[in-house]
Amino acid sequence: MAMRPRLGITGRIVAVVAVAATLAALLMWWATAQGLSPLYALPVSIGAPLLLALFVSNDIAEPLKEATRAAKAMARGDYSVRVAASTSDEVGQLAEAFNSMAQDLAEVDQLHRDIVANVSHELRTPVAALRARLENMADGVEEPSRENLDAAVRQSEHLTELLQYLLDLSRLDAGVAGLDVREVGVADLLDSAIDVARLAALQNGRGVNFSTHIDPVDLRIHGDPARLMQVLVNVLDNATRHTPDGSTVHVDAGRQRGQARIDISDAGPGIAIEDRERVFGRFQRATPASAPATGGTGIGLAIARWAVAIHGGTIGVVDSDVGATFRILLPIAGPAAGRSRRGAPVRS
Repeated sequence: MAMRPRLGITGRIVAVVAVAATLAALLMWWATAQGLSPLYALPVSIGAPLLLALFVSNDIAEPLKEATRAAKAMARGDYSVRVAASTSDEVGQLAEAFNSMAQDLAEVDQLHRDIVANVSHELRTPVAALRARLENMADGVEEPSRENLDAAVRQSEHLTELLQYLLDLSRLDAGVAGLDVREVGVADLLDSAIDVARLAALQNGRGVNFSTHIDPVDLRIHGDPARLMQVLVNVLDNATRHTPDGSTVHVDAGRQRGQARIDISDAGPGIAIEDRERVFGRFQRATPASAPATGGTGIGLAIARWAVAIHGGTIGVVDSDVGATFRILLPIAGPAAGRSRRGAPVRS
C-alpha cells in the first residue's frame, strides 16, 4: 500500500492550533456581527475549534491504538500481527519499525523451534548406536574387549562434538559458521560413519549390509571432520531406512572434475525426479504416504546440504538403476593417487 504524504505530528499540531485560532477569531467576528451576546458568541467561537482538534487528535491516536493492540498480541506469542503503515510521518515510521521487529521476532521464534527439532533428530542416531553397542556387551553378544570399549568411547566423544555442533545451529541462520578445516582421509571418515549407521540400523532391527569402494584409497578432502562426519551419518542413516532387510547400501568414492565424489546408494524404491529437491527441505520426505514409515523426521538431509554447502561442495540425488543415489562433491586435498580399496559387504 502506498503511503500518503503528510505533515509530521508536530506540523499537524501547529497547523491545527493555527486553524483553530483563526476559526475562533472568525466565529467571534461573525457572532458579534450578527448581534449575538458575548455569552453566546464565546461558546460558538471555542466549540467549533475544539471539535476540529478532537477530530485531528483521533486521527493521530488511532494508529497508536492499533500499535498497542498489536503489541499486546505479540506479548501473547502471536508474531503474525502487523500494523498498517498508511502515512509517511512519524506514525508511519513507527508502524514500519514495529512490523520489522515483528518479522525478526517471528524468525527467531521459528529458529528456536527448528533448533529443538534438530537436537531431537541429530542425537537420535549416535545415541542409538552407542546404546546398541553397550547392550550387546551387556547381553554377551559382544565381548567387553578393549576394542569395543574404545569404540564406545569414540561414539561418546562424537556425541560431545555433536552437541557443540548443535549449539552452532544458531549461527546457521545468522550466516556465521566456524569450521575447523583440515585434510581428512575419506576412507577414515567413511569407516567411522558406516560404523555409526550400522549400529543404529541394528538398534532399529534393520539387517542392512554395507559395501565400500574408494579409488584412490588415499583420497583426501579439505573440511571439518566433525561436520563431514555428520553429513555422512545422516545420508547413510537415510539410506538404511529405505533399504529392505538383507539388502546392501553401496558407497563409492573417487574423483570427479577436480573434486572428491562420494556416492551413497540404497536399495529402496527410489526418489521421483520432482521430489529430488524437496527431500532436502526441513521436515520433508519423498516416501509416499502409503509406504511404511521409515522413522526419520525429515531434517537430516537438510542439515547435510547446509554442512556440505559451507564446505564449498554440493549434494544431490542422481540417476541410478536401483534405489536412490545421493552424490556428495567436496573440495579435494592434494594429490590423491594410488591403489583402490574395495570392501566386501559387511553384515549389519
